[in-house]
Amino acid sequence: MSRRTSQPALPQTSWSWPFQRKRYDRTPTLREAERDQLDLVVHQHLHIRGKTRKTLHRLYLPLLDVCTYLRAPQPVTSQLIRFLFIEMYRRGKTFWVWSVEEWRESIGQNPSAFRERHELSPQRKDHVRLLFVAVAYLLCPHIDIDALLLVAPALLATRIFGREAITTAVGRIRAVLQGWGYRQQGEAQLITSVSYLLLKNRSPMLDHLTIELLEAADQDCPLTVRRYFFQVSRALHALGIVPRTLPGPGFPAKTYRNSDESIPKEWLAWCDRWRKQTTLQRPENVYYSLLMTGRWLGASHPEVTSPTQWTYELAAEFVAAVNQVKVGEWANPSLRERRTPAQRLGQPFRPHARNRLLGSMRAFLRDCQEWGWIPVHLNPDRALRTPSAIRRLMGPSPRVINKELWAKVLWAAINLQVVDLPVWGNGNDLPPYPIEMVRAIAVVWCFAALRSDEIRRLRVGCIRRQYEDVMIPETGEILPRDATCFLDVPINKTMSAYTKPVHPLVGKRINEWEQLRPHAQPREADQKTSETVQFLFSLRGVRISKAYINDSLIPMLCHKAGVPLEDSRGKITSHRARATIASMLYNAKEPLSIFELKEYLGHKYLSSTQSYLQVDPTKLASKVAKAGYLEQNLATIEVLLDQEAVLSGAASRGECWKYYDLGHGWCTNPFWSACAHRMACAKCPYYRPKDSLADQLVEGKANLVRMLEFVQLTEEEKLLVTEGIELHQELIEKLADVPTPAGPTPRELENNRSPETKVIPLQTIRRNKKQHRDEP
Repeated sequence: MSRRTSQPALPQTSWSWPFQRKRYDRTPTLREAERDQLDLVVHQHLHIRGKTRKTLHRLYLPLLDVCTYLRAPQPVTSQLIRFLFIEMYRRGKTFWVWSVEEWRESIGQNPSAFRERHELSPQRKDHVRLLFVAVAYLLCPHIDIDALLLVAPALLATRIFGREAITTAVGRIRAVLQGWGYRQQGEAQLITSVSYLLLKNRSPMLDHLTIELLEAADQDCPLTVRRYFFQVSRALHALGIVPRTLPGPGFPAKTYRNSDESIPKEWLAWCDRWRKQTTLQRPENVYYSLLMTGRWLGASHPEVTSPTQWTYELAAEFVAAVNQVKVGEWANPSLRERRTPAQRLGQPFRPHARNRLLGSMRAFLRDCQEWGWIPVHLNPDRALRTPSAIRRLMGPSPRVINKELWAKVLWAAINLQVVDLPVWGNGNDLPPYPIEMVRAIAVVWCFAALRSDEIRRLRVGCIRRQYEDVMIPETGEILPRDATCFLDVPINKTMSAYTKPVHPLVGKRINEWEQLRPHAQPREADQKTSETVQFLFSLRGVRISKAYINDSLIPMLCHKAGVPLEDSRGKITSHRARATIASMLYNAKEPLSIFELKEYLGHKYLSSTQSYLQVDPTKLASKVAKAGYLEQNLATIEVLLDQEAVLSGAASRGECWKYYDLGHGWCTNPFWSACAHRMACAKCPYYRPKDSLADQLVEGKANLVRMLEFVQLTEEEKLLVTEGIELHQELIEKLADVPTPAGPTPRELENNRSPETKVIPLQTIRRNKKQHRDEP
């Protein structure tokens, strides 16, 4: 009998199984002599020594080797061997052939039951139970580790592989994860998950793990630490041990599960074929629209299962059906209730959704024809053209956020604190991201007017400061060095990379995050440029999600600012900030021109910039008021009404009761507004000069009422008001032979008037009247 006196040292690059099963006698049945000796051990509490040990040698040797390998104390070793002898006597067979259920029954579901069953002291129950599991793991490789998880995997792995091996393996994983920014709160869970994987792989070497084993463990592991396998797989991938990572909970593998029996199988096959060959960046949008079309075909034209069968008549019917389709009508019946808001079910499709349906079919038929899959038998761009009634409803409509709401959101972004951040939950009171990172994302969203994809793809070192004052050659102005900084924006969907000026607060917040950001994070591939870069807003080796700004950041800022998530134009989203900033720059006191805004927003076409701009209603109202629309069409004149004369019936007797203030005199004609000479008074008998005694008597009456009367102007009079007094002489000459309300023409009155009397223009009347009022 050979005994190992010490646990062998673990090599750094290789490891072999410590026990060779073939060197042991693994006969499943008990011999008669062995049964008799086991009977004495069980009923007479016979000590396992001398003749008993010799008789039970083939059963005793492997158990002793395991205890020696695990460095178990002698009392614990004796108790363990005795308990296994009792279980073998009770079952009538050796432990080599015990099933999973028999091992689990012998070990017991909990430590208390195991202690009571074998009459163990509380001090030894955990130790003996752990050795019980180790025997099954080391000597019976057909027993899967999942069936033996009746003890802590970390304790079992430490006893079997050694503390140094487990510490080394966990340390390698921990170093990678901490370099990416993972916190140490899950230290125990990380040790448990690594220990489980090593036990399942039956090797303490981290380099022996495979992606197949990780995928199997991710599917079958019954422990709660299963969620840490994604982190471990990412670390293993960074170390070059596995070729890929597990699909994390936030990054599921892209699948297409929107098909059902309502879609003809042949049409579904065509859609799948197109999806595999298309080069679109987001083919799922077109793909799901094609599936909706397939459901319409299945209900309306089940005989049409191929794009070859599409005709102009069918296309016209499809366009009409799209114009009448309701939300949920062509959706997957099994997913309709779950994916569609209840308030939208049965409502008409929005114009953009209808246009997307028709555009998807145009792209599908056009690709099938260009790729040679079907003959060219119709023009998709003409047959499936979006109706003009729908196109008119899709005009640009920048959803600018109200100024008062936006000011509060800006204040919240600038004053964001740790207490404002959401926490993980489940007893973990830490936020998912550091406050420095969230502050940087918030100010970039509020100040830089970037698309959400551009924010996610900003790179480390994207801020460039201005280190000295700069003089602008065109204006000679000095731009202070701390007035702005420059942000490098990556390639977007319309333009190549460019640089834009931003508020210095953006640079400050980004620099604060860059100083804290873990520098050992892995480089990631930019899908647009295929470059491997360091993304700015990345933590734990993963960028912020596409939905982070809409689903997390904006609700958090609105909650802090005390504003609702929706305004009169709908829900506040990431892209609405871009339209708001563009419109505010366009309506500023010193506004940016539309060409400057085009460069600032990174647009390729000027028409794209126009769709972002909205003229400020207050600014527009001010300009409308200054334009004097009413004054261009109406003239106002002050009128005095003699109430006493009106009550006495002066109008019926032909006496004066109404006086029009001409500035230099009064017109007593009650129908002055219809007089052809109202803008150039001919001073007919209805005229009374103000320097007369009668004029003083008129203004001195106490019963006079002052009023304003609006008079609609003719085209000639509008020109006189707008163009100036130089047109007055032309108007006088034109009216020279027009009779006045009193009968004589201005020419006749002029011939009978003294030379010092002059015809005074209306504008001069108004100017004199204003000077008269301003005099003290």
